Amino acid sequence: AGTQASAPRMPSRSSSSSTLVPGWLAGTFAGGLLVHCCFIPLWVGCIVPPFLAVYLLFCGGLRMLAGLALIGLIVYLDFGITVRWRPWFMRLIYELNMTRYYSRCELRGALDAVKTERNLFMFHPHGILSVGFVCNGVWNRAFNDLASPPAQQKAILAARMGDPPGAPWRGTAFMIAQNLREWSGFFKVLCDVSGRLESATRQNLTRRMAEGRNVGIIPGGFEDATLHVQGRERTAMSDRKGLIKYALQHGYALTPIYTFGESETYATFPYLLKPRLWLNRFGIPAVAFFGAPWMPLFPRRNVPIASCIGPPLQLPKLEKPTPEEVSKWHAAYLDALQALFDKHKGECGKPDAKLEIW
Repeated sequence: AGTQASAPRMPSRSSSSSTLVPGWLAGTFAGGLLVHCCFIPLWVGCIVPPFLAVYLLFCGGLRMLAGLALIGLIVYLDFGITVRWRPWFMRLIYELNMTRYYSRCELRGALDAVKTERNLFMFHPHGILSVGFVCNGVWNRAFNDLASPPAQQKAILAARMGDPPGAPWRGTAFMIAQNLREWSGFFKVLCDVSGRLESATRQNLTRRMAEGRNVGIIPGGFEDATLHVQGRERTAMSDRKGLIKYALQHGYALTPIYTFGESETYATFPYLLKPRLWLNRFGIPAVAFFGAPWMPLFPRRNVPIASCIGPPLQLPKLEKPTPEEVSKWHAAYLDALQALFDKHKGECGKPDAKLEIW
Protein backbone atom coordinates (compact mmCIF):
# COMPACT_ATOMS: atom_id res chain seq x y z
CA ALA A 1 0.00 0.00 0.00
CA GLY A 2 1.28 3.47 -0.88
CA THR A 3 2.11 5.96 1.84
CA GLN A 4 2.85 9.05 -0.21
CA ALA A 5 1.27 10.66 -3.24
CA SER A 6 1.55 13.90 -5.10
CA ALA A 7 -1.26 14.94 -7.40
CA PRO A 8 -0.42 13.21 -10.68
CA ARG A 9 1.19 15.27 -13.40
CA MET A 10 -1.16 15.83 -16.29
CA PRO A 11 0.04 14.72 -19.72
CA SER A 12 1.24 17.42 -22.06
CA ARG A 13 -0.64 18.31 -25.22
CA SER A 14 1.96 16.44 -27.22
CA SER A 15 1.12 13.21 -25.39
CA SER A 16 -2.64 13.69 -25.23
CA SER A 17 -4.93 15.65 -27.52
CA SER A 18 -7.69 15.64 -24.93
CA THR A 19 -6.16 18.03 -22.39
CA LEU A 20 -7.97 21.31 -21.77
CA VAL A 21 -4.82 23.43 -21.29
CA PRO A 22 -1.51 23.65 -23.19
CA GLY A 23 1.25 21.26 -22.15
CA TRP A 24 3.53 24.08 -20.96
CA LEU A 25 0.80 25.12 -18.49
CA ALA A 26 -0.65 21.80 -17.35
CA GLY A 27 0.87 20.52 -14.11
CA THR A 28 3.56 23.23 -13.99
CA PHE A 29 4.42 26.11 -11.66
CA ALA A 30 2.77 28.45 -14.18
CA GLY A 31 -0.46 26.45 -13.98
CA GLY A 32 -0.43 26.42 -10.18
CA LEU A 33 0.29 30.15 -10.11
CA LEU A 34 -2.57 30.83 -12.50
CA VAL A 35 -5.08 29.06 -10.26
CA HIS A 36 -3.81 30.98 -7.23
CA CYS A 37 -4.09 34.24 -9.20
CA CYS A 38 -7.74 33.47 -9.93
CA PHE A 39 -8.82 32.08 -6.56
CA ILE A 40 -7.04 34.26 -4.02
CA PRO A 41 -8.46 37.62 -5.25
CA LEU A 42 -11.96 36.10 -5.27
CA TRP A 43 -11.46 34.88 -1.69
CA VAL A 44 -9.63 37.85 -0.15
CA GLY A 45 -11.45 40.41 -2.25
CA CYS A 46 -14.98 39.15 -1.59
CA ILE A 47 -15.53 42.03 0.87
CA VAL A 48 -14.47 44.69 -1.66
CA PRO A 49 -17.60 44.88 -3.90
CA PRO A 50 -20.03 45.71 -1.04
CA PHE A 51 -17.79 48.48 0.31
CA LEU A 52 -17.19 49.78 -3.19
CA ALA A 53 -20.93 49.83 -3.84
CA VAL A 54 -21.61 51.83 -0.67
CA TYR A 55 -18.83 54.28 -1.54
CA LEU A 56 -20.26 54.81 -5.03
CA LEU A 57 -23.72 55.49 -3.61
CA PHE A 58 -22.38 58.53 -1.79
CA CYS A 59 -20.56 59.88 -4.84
CA GLY A 60 -23.70 61.00 -6.61
CA GLY A 61 -24.38 61.23 -10.33
CA LEU A 62 -23.44 58.31 -12.57
CA ARG A 63 -21.30 56.81 -9.83
CA MET A 64 -24.39 56.46 -7.65
CA LEU A 65 -26.11 54.58 -10.48
CA ALA A 66 -23.05 52.34 -10.78
CA GLY A 67 -23.25 51.66 -7.04
CA LEU A 68 -26.91 50.69 -7.33
CA ALA A 69 -26.10 48.40 -10.24
CA LEU A 70 -23.29 46.77 -8.28
CA ILE A 71 -25.58 46.21 -5.28
CA GLY A 72 -28.14 44.65 -7.60
CA LEU A 73 -25.51 42.33 -9.06
CA ILE A 74 -24.28 41.28 -5.61
CA VAL A 75 -27.81 40.55 -4.39
CA TYR A 76 -28.54 38.58 -7.57
CA LEU A 77 -25.39 36.48 -7.28
CA ASP A 78 -25.88 35.83 -3.57
CA PHE A 79 -29.62 35.18 -3.45
CA GLY A 80 -31.06 35.12 -6.96
CA ILE A 81 -29.14 32.38 -8.71
CA THR A 82 -27.36 29.09 -8.07
CA VAL A 83 -25.05 28.08 -10.88
CA ARG A 84 -25.00 24.35 -11.61
CA TRP A 85 -21.64 22.61 -11.37
CA ARG A 86 -19.53 22.02 -14.47
CA PRO A 87 -17.40 18.84 -14.52
CA TRP A 88 -15.11 20.42 -17.10
CA PHE A 89 -14.26 23.19 -14.63
CA MET A 90 -13.00 20.63 -12.13
CA ARG A 91 -10.97 18.93 -14.85
CA LEU A 92 -9.45 22.27 -15.78
CA ILE A 93 -8.32 22.85 -12.18
CA TYR A 94 -7.00 19.30 -11.96
CA GLU A 95 -4.87 19.85 -15.06
CA LEU A 96 -3.55 23.24 -13.97
CA ASN A 97 -2.76 21.62 -10.59
CA MET A 98 -2.55 24.03 -7.65
CA THR A 99 0.08 21.93 -5.87
CA ARG A 100 2.73 22.86 -8.46
CA TYR A 101 2.83 26.40 -7.10
CA TYR A 102 4.79 25.07 -4.10
CA SER A 103 8.28 23.61 -3.99
CA ARG A 104 6.62 20.39 -2.77
CA CYS A 105 2.97 19.73 -1.96
CA GLU A 106 1.85 16.16 -1.43
CA LEU A 107 -0.35 13.66 0.38
CA ARG A 108 1.15 11.21 2.85
CA GLY A 109 0.06 8.71 5.44
CA ALA A 110 -2.65 6.06 5.39
CA LEU A 111 -3.69 6.56 1.78
CA ASP A 112 -4.73 2.93 1.45
CA ALA A 113 -7.23 3.34 4.30
CA VAL A 114 -9.15 6.31 2.81
CA LYS A 115 -12.87 5.53 2.67
CA THR A 116 -15.25 6.52 -0.17
CA GLU A 117 -18.33 6.82 2.03
CA ARG A 118 -19.50 7.58 5.58
CA ASN A 119 -16.31 9.37 6.53
CA LEU A 120 -15.61 12.81 8.00
CA PHE A 121 -12.24 14.20 6.89
CA MET A 122 -10.99 16.63 9.56
CA PHE A 123 -8.33 18.97 8.14
CA HIS A 124 -5.90 20.66 10.56
CA PRO A 125 -4.83 23.43 10.84
CA HIS A 126 -6.75 26.13 8.98
CA GLY A 127 -3.72 28.39 8.52
CA ILE A 128 -4.45 31.43 6.36
CA LEU A 129 -5.08 30.11 2.84
CA SER A 130 -5.85 26.57 4.10
CA VAL A 131 -3.35 25.00 1.72
CA GLY A 132 -3.94 21.49 3.02
CA PHE A 133 -7.72 21.73 2.67
CA VAL A 134 -7.69 23.63 -0.62
CA CYS A 135 -4.74 22.23 -2.56
CA ASN A 136 -4.55 18.71 -1.12
CA GLY A 137 -8.28 18.26 -0.59
CA VAL A 138 -10.90 20.20 -2.54
CA TRP A 139 -9.00 20.71 -5.78
CA ASN A 140 -6.66 17.73 -5.61
CA ARG A 141 -7.22 14.96 -8.14
CA ALA A 142 -5.19 12.39 -6.17
CA PHE A 143 -7.24 12.95 -3.01
CA ASN A 144 -10.55 12.81 -4.85
CA ASP A 145 -9.46 9.68 -6.70
CA LEU A 146 -9.13 8.07 -3.28
CA ALA A 147 -12.15 9.59 -1.52
CA SER A 148 -14.82 9.81 -4.22
CA PRO A 149 -16.83 7.20 -6.14
CA PRO A 150 -14.88 6.21 -9.30
CA ALA A 151 -17.79 7.12 -11.58
CA GLN A 152 -17.65 10.73 -10.38
CA GLN A 153 -13.97 11.11 -11.16
CA LYS A 154 -14.40 9.42 -14.54
CA ALA A 155 -17.11 11.95 -15.44
CA ILE A 156 -14.75 14.82 -14.60
CA LEU A 157 -11.82 13.42 -16.56
CA ALA A 158 -14.02 12.92 -19.64
CA ALA A 159 -15.57 16.40 -19.51
CA ARG A 160 -14.90 19.04 -22.16
CA MET A 161 -15.24 22.81 -22.07
CA GLY A 162 -18.72 23.86 -23.10
CA ASP A 163 -20.33 20.63 -21.91
CA PRO A 164 -23.73 21.14 -20.24
CA PRO A 165 -23.95 21.03 -16.44
CA GLY A 166 -23.46 17.57 -15.01
CA ALA A 167 -25.58 15.51 -12.64
CA PRO A 168 -25.14 16.56 -8.99
CA TRP A 169 -21.72 15.78 -7.53
CA ARG A 170 -21.88 12.68 -5.34
CA GLY A 171 -18.29 12.68 -4.11
CA THR A 172 -16.86 14.35 -1.02
CA ALA A 173 -18.75 17.46 0.11
CA PHE A 174 -16.27 20.06 1.37
CA MET A 175 -17.75 22.51 3.84
CA ILE A 176 -16.63 26.08 4.52
CA ALA A 177 -17.91 29.02 6.58
CA GLN A 178 -21.41 30.06 5.55
CA ASN A 179 -20.65 33.78 5.38
CA LEU A 180 -17.79 33.04 2.96
CA ARG A 181 -19.77 30.53 0.91
CA GLU A 182 -23.13 32.27 0.60
CA TRP A 183 -22.59 36.02 0.89
CA SER A 184 -19.49 36.61 -1.19
CA GLY A 185 -20.78 37.38 -4.68
CA PHE A 186 -18.28 36.16 -7.24
CA PHE A 187 -16.67 33.68 -4.84
CA LYS A 188 -20.10 32.09 -4.38
CA VAL A 189 -20.26 31.51 -8.13
CA LEU A 190 -16.90 29.73 -7.95
CA CYS A 191 -18.27 27.51 -5.17
CA ASP A 192 -21.41 26.80 -7.18
CA VAL A 193 -19.46 25.81 -10.29
CA SER A 194 -17.19 23.52 -8.27
CA GLY A 195 -20.21 21.47 -7.22
CA ARG A 196 -18.53 20.40 -3.98
CA LEU A 197 -18.13 23.47 -1.75
CA GLU A 198 -21.04 23.87 0.68
CA SER A 199 -21.85 25.94 3.74
CA ALA A 200 -20.76 24.37 7.02
CA THR A 201 -24.20 24.45 8.64
CA ARG A 202 -25.83 21.85 10.83
CA GLN A 203 -28.51 21.31 8.19
CA ASN A 204 -26.03 20.66 5.38
CA LEU A 205 -23.78 18.45 7.49
CA THR A 206 -26.57 16.21 8.78
CA ARG A 207 -28.17 16.00 5.33
CA ARG A 208 -24.93 14.81 3.73
CA MET A 209 -24.34 12.35 6.55
CA ALA A 210 -27.87 10.97 6.13
CA GLU A 211 -26.91 10.33 2.49
CA GLY A 212 -23.73 8.51 3.54
CA ARG A 213 -21.57 11.04 1.70
CA ASN A 214 -17.97 11.75 2.64
CA VAL A 215 -17.56 15.20 4.16
CA GLY A 216 -14.42 17.33 4.44
CA ILE A 217 -14.21 20.18 6.95
CA ILE A 218 -11.74 22.34 8.88
CA PRO A 219 -13.07 21.95 12.44
CA GLY A 220 -10.93 24.80 13.80
CA GLY A 221 -12.52 27.34 11.45
CA PHE A 222 -11.77 31.03 11.93
CA GLU A 223 -10.33 30.35 15.38
CA ASP A 224 -7.61 28.24 13.77
CA ALA A 225 -6.76 31.14 11.47
CA THR A 226 -6.69 33.58 14.38
CA LEU A 227 -4.36 31.27 16.32
CA HIS A 228 -1.95 31.06 13.38
CA VAL A 229 1.60 32.06 14.28
CA GLN A 230 4.38 31.37 11.81
CA GLY A 231 6.25 28.24 12.81
CA ARG A 232 3.83 27.21 15.58
CA GLU A 233 1.69 24.08 15.18
CA ARG A 234 -1.72 25.07 16.52
CA THR A 235 -5.29 23.93 16.00
CA ALA A 236 -8.59 24.65 17.75
CA MET A 237 -10.21 21.34 18.63
CA SER A 238 -10.48 21.07 22.42
CA ASP A 239 -14.16 22.11 22.53
CA ARG A 240 -15.29 20.98 19.06
CA LYS A 241 -17.72 18.30 20.18
CA GLY A 242 -20.65 19.05 17.89
CA LEU A 243 -18.99 17.31 14.95
CA ILE A 244 -18.35 14.27 17.12
CA LYS A 245 -22.03 14.13 18.12
CA TYR A 246 -23.20 14.23 14.49
CA ALA A 247 -20.67 11.57 13.51
CA LEU A 248 -21.93 9.32 16.31
CA GLN A 249 -25.55 9.81 15.27
CA HIS A 250 -24.73 8.62 11.75
CA GLY A 251 -22.09 6.02 12.52
CA TYR A 252 -19.33 7.87 10.68
CA ALA A 253 -15.58 7.40 10.79
CA LEU A 254 -13.34 10.36 11.66
CA THR A 255 -10.16 10.74 9.62
CA PRO A 256 -7.60 13.26 10.95
CA ILE A 257 -5.51 15.08 8.33
CA TYR A 258 -2.66 17.29 9.51
CA THR A 259 -0.79 19.54 7.07
CA PHE A 260 2.84 20.20 7.93
CA GLY A 261 4.13 23.40 6.37
CA GLU A 262 0.80 25.21 6.69
CA SER A 263 2.16 27.25 9.60
CA GLU A 264 5.08 28.47 7.46
CA THR A 265 3.10 29.86 4.53
CA TYR A 266 2.31 33.24 6.12
CA ALA A 267 3.59 35.53 8.85
CA THR A 268 0.84 37.04 10.98
CA PHE A 269 0.14 39.69 13.59
CA PRO A 270 0.22 37.53 16.76
CA TYR A 271 -0.91 40.05 19.39
CA LEU A 272 -4.30 40.95 20.91
CA LEU A 273 -5.29 37.30 20.69
CA LYS A 274 -8.21 37.40 23.14
CA PRO A 275 -10.14 40.23 21.43
CA ARG A 276 -9.47 38.66 18.04
CA LEU A 277 -10.84 35.31 19.23
CA TRP A 278 -13.86 37.19 20.57
CA LEU A 279 -14.52 38.59 17.09
CA ASN A 280 -14.52 35.04 15.73
CA ARG A 281 -17.74 34.39 17.65
CA PHE A 282 -19.49 36.70 15.18
CA GLY A 283 -18.01 35.01 12.11
CA ILE A 284 -15.35 37.68 11.67
CA PRO A 285 -11.88 36.42 10.69
CA ALA A 286 -9.51 38.56 12.76
CA VAL A 287 -6.14 38.08 11.07
CA ALA A 288 -3.48 40.29 9.49
CA PHE A 289 -1.02 38.33 7.38
CA PHE A 290 1.96 38.64 5.06
CA GLY A 291 3.00 35.90 2.64
CA ALA A 292 5.36 35.94 -0.31
CA PRO A 293 7.61 39.05 -0.41
CA TRP A 294 6.73 39.65 -4.06
CA MET A 295 2.98 39.40 -3.37
CA PRO A 296 1.98 39.42 0.32
CA LEU A 297 -1.52 38.01 -0.37
CA PHE A 298 0.03 34.86 -1.82
CA PRO A 299 1.52 32.08 0.35
CA ARG A 300 5.25 31.53 0.40
CA ARG A 301 6.00 28.92 -2.22
CA ASN A 302 9.36 27.66 -0.97
CA VAL A 303 7.63 25.83 1.90
CA PRO A 304 7.31 22.03 1.61
CA ILE A 305 3.69 21.07 2.23
CA ALA A 306 2.70 17.57 3.39
CA SER A 307 -0.89 16.68 4.26
CA CYS A 308 -0.65 13.53 6.37
CA ILE A 309 -3.74 11.34 6.50
CA GLY A 310 -4.37 9.20 9.55
CA PRO A 311 -6.25 5.91 9.71
CA PRO A 312 -10.01 6.39 10.14
CA LEU A 313 -11.38 6.25 13.67
CA GLN A 314 -14.65 4.34 13.31
CA LEU A 315 -17.42 5.54 15.62
CA PRO A 316 -20.43 3.47 16.64
CA LYS A 317 -23.87 4.56 15.53
CA LEU A 318 -25.71 6.06 18.50
CA GLU A 319 -29.02 7.72 17.73
CA LYS A 320 -28.97 9.73 20.96
CA PRO A 321 -25.40 9.86 22.28
CA THR A 322 -25.01 11.05 25.85
CA PRO A 323 -22.62 13.90 26.73
CA GLU A 324 -20.34 11.30 28.29
CA GLU A 325 -20.25 9.26 25.08
CA VAL A 326 -19.55 12.38 23.02
CA SER A 327 -16.72 13.35 25.36
CA LYS A 328 -15.27 9.84 25.23
CA TRP A 329 -15.06 9.80 21.43
CA HIS A 330 -13.90 13.41 21.31
CA ALA A 331 -10.97 12.42 23.54
CA ALA A 332 -10.31 9.39 21.31
CA TYR A 333 -10.16 11.66 18.27
CA LEU A 334 -7.72 14.04 19.98
CA ASP A 335 -5.51 11.04 20.77
CA ALA A 336 -5.68 9.96 17.11
CA LEU A 337 -4.77 13.48 15.95
CA GLN A 338 -1.83 13.64 18.36
CA ALA A 339 -0.62 10.20 17.26
CA LEU A 340 -0.78 11.25 13.60
CA PHE A 341 1.19 14.41 14.34
CA ASP A 342 3.87 12.58 16.32
CA LYS A 343 4.22 9.86 13.70
CA HIS A 344 4.89 12.19 10.78
CA LYS A 345 6.56 15.28 12.26
CA GLY A 346 10.06 13.85 11.90
CA GLU A 347 9.74 12.89 8.24
CA CYS A 348 8.18 16.29 7.55
CA GLY A 349 11.22 18.13 8.89
CA LYS A 350 9.86 19.07 12.33
CA PRO A 351 11.13 16.43 14.76
CA ASP A 352 10.94 18.78 17.76
CA ALA A 353 7.53 20.33 16.96
CA LYS A 354 4.80 20.36 19.60
CA LEU A 355 1.14 20.26 18.70
CA GLU A 356 -0.87 22.89 20.58
CA ILE A 357 -4.54 21.92 20.78
CA TRP A 358 -6.60 24.90 21.89
